Amino acid sequence: MVWRPGQQTAIHDHVAWCVTGILQGREYEELFALTEGGRALSLLACNVNSVGAVNGFAPPGDIHRVRDTGDIVAISMHVYGADISRLGSSIRREYTLPVRT
Repeated sequence: MVWRPGQQTAIHDHVAWCVTGILQGREYEELFALTEGGRALSLLACNVNSVGAVNGFAPPGDIHRVRDTGDIVAISMHVYGADISRLGSSIRREYTLPVRT
């Protein structure tokens, strides 16, 4: 994936596990959990992933938002545990709930 400076995803989760590797630039990732009986999100952690960082996640518990906080294009490689060409997207759902910090 190629990320322009300032570009970000919506808060979302995924249909399958994923492993990512940062090839250029950096990605800032915020991790969330559902709270208040599923009526809000709580910010759990923030990570800065730089060149060479490799991370993985698997549902459930993979609610996150990713953005390029650098001043250059960030490039990352994503390997998903599902046939994305058949599904059309790796995203299960987007969240627009209030975020509690």
